[in-house]
Amino acid sequence: MSLGKVAIFTAGAVVGGVIGYAATRSKTVKQATKSTIKAGIKAKDWTVDTFNKAKNEVKTMAKDARKDAAAPEVQDA
Repeated sequence: MSLGKVAIFTAGAVVGGVIGYAATRSKTVKQATKSTIKAGIKAKDWTVDTFNKAKNEVKTMAKDARKDAAAPEVQDA
């Protein structure tokens, strides 16, 4: 690579870094980031709640199945 190409790449990286830094300091970007994190937390909470409900339902079904299997069957004569 020639020195000119390296200089252009370095200048582009510096300009991109400065623009990225300025964007993160923006009030709008901070609000968008906060909203995104808040939505992610809500999604996580919903997922955990749904998983726990499903797990409890399966446990209940398994317990009922064990009771049914252990109980002697009554046959009509």
